[in-house]
Amino acid sequence: RMSFTRRLIPAGAAALMLALVPVAVASAPSVTITPWNSTRTIAASTDTCPFPIEVHSEGTFRESVYSDGRDVTTVSDFHITWTNAVNGKAIHSVLGGPVISRSNGDGTSTVTVDGNDALFTAPGIGVFFADVGRLVYIVDDSDPNVPPVVLQSTGHQDTALFPAVCAALA
Repeated sequence: RMSFTRRLIPAGAAALMLALVPVAVASAPSVTITPWNSTRTIAASTDTCPFPIEVHSEGTFRESVYSDGRDVTTVSDFHITWTNAVNGKAIHSVLGGPVISRSNGDGTSTVTVDGNDALFTAPGIGVFFADVGRLVYIVDDSDPNVPPVVLQSTGHQDTALFPAVCAALA
């Protein structure tokens, strides 16, 4: 004959498992996989370089949107190549790490970028542009022209490729 306590343990475990199943299902994110292959040209100008630059980006975005509003985008096998359109000299960067965006409920979002968002080096120059480490900032969801408010910046975050990229591609 089974004791009262021994009957409760399996029944309690089964009830706990049934209670956890809806939570696991409810928290599964909506996932979108987007292949990316883009080439654009940056015209020669006084604000860029004295030669046109072809920028080629290729890889895959994986966006996971969770029920709590968290939006996590990661990249895989993502490469960026900048090429001097006149002499063919090129520089490359591999991207990695997530971009996490969470709505603040007030028309803004907090964005966190961890990892390598770009790292360019060139022979004889070394690192001339880096956006690596951790960057946390707030953006206006309705107006991309409003400058972000930086909350945290650790690692190495350069703000502009120009004019450094010109010397690397000359």
